[in-house]
Amino acid sequence: MTVSLARSRGRDLAAWRTARLHDVRGWLPALRYCAIVYLLVRIALVLLGASAWALTSEDESVGPNGKVAALTNGWHNAITGWNKQDSLWFLEIAQHGYSASNNSAAFYPGYPVLIRIVGYLTAGHLLVAAYIVSNGALLAALAILYRLTEREYDLATARRAVLYLAIFPTAFFLFDTYSEALFLLFAVGTLALARNGRWWWAGLAGAGATLTRSTGVVLVLALATEAIHQAVTERRSGFGGRDGRTWPAARLVTRLGASVLPLAGIGGYLLFWQLRFHDWYRPVRLENSIWGRVFTAPWDTLWRGLSLASRYATVSDEGWWMLDFVIVAVGLALGIWVAVRARPIYAVYTWASILFFLCTAWPDRPLMSDPRFLVLIFPLVWPLARLGRRSGWHEAVMALSATSMAIMGWLFLSTTLIF
Repeated sequence: MTVSLARSRGRDLAAWRTARLHDVRGWLPALRYCAIVYLLVRIALVLLGASAWALTSEDESVGPNGKVAALTNGWHNAITGWNKQDSLWFLEIAQHGYSASNNSAAFYPGYPVLIRIVGYLTAGHLLVAAYIVSNGALLAALAILYRLTEREYDLATARRAVLYLAIFPTAFFLFDTYSEALFLLFAVGTLALARNGRWWWAGLAGAGATLTRSTGVVLVLALATEAIHQAVTERRSGFGGRDGRTWPAARLVTRLGASVLPLAGIGGYLLFWQLRFHDWYRPVRLENSIWGRVFTAPWDTLWRGLSLASRYATVSDEGWWMLDFVIVAVGLALGIWVAVRARPIYAVYTWASILFFLCTAWPDRPLMSDPRFLVLIFPLVWPLARLGRRSGWHEAVMALSATSMAIMGWLFLSTTLIF
C-alpha cells in the first residue's frame, strides 16, 4: 500500500511538473512578441521626444514646489522631455514622501513607493528608477494581456490586441513616468487571475490597483460579477451539486470575499493619512479643491463636452475640447461592443471605468484627462483586434492609431494641455 501511494504521488508530481513546464513554454511566445512590440514603440517615442525638442519650443512645466524646472538643450530631452506634469509629483513623493503642506495626497502611493525601492538599486537616480518601474510593468502587462486575449479569443487576436494597445493614441503615458503602466498591470492581472480561479491572488492584485489609482475600486464590481458568473455556470453544468440543483454556496462566498479585497488598498491609504496627518479625507478633498473635479451626471459631462467641442472646433489654438471628445466618443463606441460581445467581467470593468471618469468632471474642460484614462480600459482594444481580421482594416487601425499617438505625444511634449 505504501509503495502504491508513493507511485501515485510520483505520478501526480510528474503531471504537475509537466503542466507547469507547458505553462512556462506558453509564456515564451507572449514575452517574445510583446518585447518586440515594446522595443519598436519605445524607440519611436525616443525619436519623437528628440524631434519635438529640436523642432518646437517646449512650454515650461511647473513642479510640485511651484518652481519651473530649467530647460536645457541636448539629446537627454529624448527621455527627460517626457518627464513633466504628474510625473514630477511622483518623483517628489518618491524622494521626500507625503506632506500635509502640499497637494501630494492626490497621488496614490503604489507607484512612488516602487520608485523609491528601485531607486536603491539605481544609486538614487529616481528618474531611472521610475522608467524601470513603468516600462517593466508595461512589458509584464502586455504579456498578461496577450495570454488573456489568447484564452478568450485566439492567437491572432492576442497579437493584434497587444499591438493596438501599444499604439493607442494616449499609450505614450504607459511608457512615461506615470502610474498608468503599473495600474494596467494590476488591472489586467486581477481579471486574468479571477478567470483562472485564483481568487485570493486576484484580490491582492486588485488591492495593488487601488493603491495605485482610485479608479481601481471598479475592480470590486468586476470581480463580484465574475464570481456570480462562475457560480451560475457551475450550477448549470452540475458541478456545484447533485443534478445542478444546488448552488456552490461556500465557493461563491469565498469568491465574493476575495472580490472586496481590493478595497483594502484604498482603505489602507486613507488610514495612513488619518494616522499620520489626522485627515483621512484629504486625498478625496484635493480632487475637488485643487483639481476642480466635481460629481457630474455622465450624460451632462458628455453633453457639455460636445457643446464645447462644437463651439471651439474652428478657433485657433482651442482644439483641445474637440480632441478630447473625439477620442472619448471612439472609446464609447468600442465600449458598446464590449458590453454586447465580451464576457460580463470585462463589460463591467469597461463601463464602470468609463462612468467613473465621466462622473468626476472638471467643469471648464469636462473630458480633460479622459483620453488618458481610456488606455487603462484594455478590453477596448478587443473590438479593434477582431475588426483587424478583415482585409484592409488592420492597416487602417495601425495608421490612424499610430498617427494619433504621434500627434498627441508631440502635443504633450511641446505644450502643457495634454494631461
